[in-house]
Amino acid sequence: MPMNAKNGSESVPDTWTIPNGNGKLQLVPEPATQRPLIAPEDVPDGLGTTSQTFRPIHYLGSKLRMVDTIVEAVDNVDPSRGRVYDLFAGSGTVSGVLARTRSVTAVDIQEYSRVLCSALVHPAALNGCHHLKLEPADSSSLTYATAAIVHHEQQSINYALTGHPEMLNDFLEHSSLIRFLSGEFQGSQALWEVLSETVLRLKEVGLDNSSSSLTTRMFGGVYFSYFQAVQLDALLDAVFSAPLACRDLVLAAVLSTSSEIVNTIGKQFAQPLRPKDKHGVTKRNLLEKIHKDRSANVNATFEKWLQRYQALTRTKMLHRVIRSDYADALSSVEEDTTVVYADPPYTRDHYSRYYHVLETMALRDNPDVAKVRIGGTERVSRGIYRVHRHQSPFCIPSKASQAFSTLFAGVSERGLPLVLSYSPYRQGSDARPRLLTVEEITSLAEMEFGSVKVERVGPFSHNKLNNSRLNKARTQFAESLVICRP
Repeated sequence: MPMNAKNGSESVPDTWTIPNGNGKLQLVPEPATQRPLIAPEDVPDGLGTTSQTFRPIHYLGSKLRMVDTIVEAVDNVDPSRGRVYDLFAGSGTVSGVLARTRSVTAVDIQEYSRVLCSALVHPAALNGCHHLKLEPADSSSLTYATAAIVHHEQQSINYALTGHPEMLNDFLEHSSLIRFLSGEFQGSQALWEVLSETVLRLKEVGLDNSSSSLTTRMFGGVYFSYFQAVQLDALLDAVFSAPLACRDLVLAAVLSTSSEIVNTIGKQFAQPLRPKDKHGVTKRNLLEKIHKDRSANVNATFEKWLQRYQALTRTKMLHRVIRSDYADALSSVEEDTTVVYADPPYTRDHYSRYYHVLETMALRDNPDVAKVRIGGTERVSRGIYRVHRHQSPFCIPSKASQAFSTLFAGVSERGLPLVLSYSPYRQGSDARPRLLTVEEITSLAEMEFGSVKVERVGPFSHNKLNNSRLNKARTQFAESLVICRP
């Protein structure tokens, strides 16, 4: 990108025309108007309230409804409003609000989290990219390659809407290109023919193993319609060709778009829809959801999210976003850090299972797909999981206690206070069991800190999967804060 000779900063061209092998997609900045930076003392009252929070994705265990309480607890334990370390930043909701009144270092081991937090906490670093707008992609090689499967999918939905779900059931269960290429196909002859045609055309246009078709090849027909997957791949091509100063902003908008349109129960990526119940009967109540989700307009949704990210408040604080393990991050805490906030997982549920699609889109690294052994035969995992996805020690029974000890010791050694979120569990309830009780956690904390207190927050309940089997019973107080002082 050319430099502005007057002040040495990067200048922004009138139009970026980004060739991507699939036609072209333009990210066009309108004339930039410089918005004033806001100093912490100038932040208006109410800016940190829940009505102002920003939820970038549907996130399991989101702190959206209690973010004000967390901010208040952090401010109480550290009135100086120095730098806060958010060690398990996740979707960035808490970091985004804390960043309005103090410097933040957002830490998470997942790349999708780094991207979201980067877009949330320092829009001030975008330097002239505030007014990007999307120009639709031209007809593309990927559109050509997927024409048959896109038509077949739409036809199957149309038939289902008229009372004939058989073709759609076949499509939902057997349309994955990854499984088809692995030799696991068990669907109809008609579907076999369109998948074969798609594979041939992908090879013809040189996209059979390209990052430019990654979303389509891995997740088309499974989590998104094939038409949507093609649109997402076109957006990602534009993102990864865009200037670095704008990349996280635009990629975050793509990730938010994907989370909004994904066709699953609960808008997570743990498991694709099952069109039939355990008795083999079609779940007719899912048809409306399938039609709605798979017909959602990707470009229009993306533009909406892009505008939301661009409208974020800009402040004078200096923020950092780190993709790192929590223990490694604690070994390089900045000198101006005055408090740590931590929200580690507490159950056996590895968060990487619920957001692996976003991680793949953020990394765009053509990963191998994990396989599972069923009846003595290895098969592609139903969720199309990445090989070597992150496995948190906090979610492993044999490692959870040591993980908390490492966390407490790492913070205590630096003489910092800690605000730790904990979701309680009642023995005998139908809630998801915790690997450690709050009493066990506080006992570990007391080995490292001079003062440990538990403050109940509520009544709240986590964002959960919208599924009666997994959406376990609420407790009156679904959250506690463990306040640790040196």
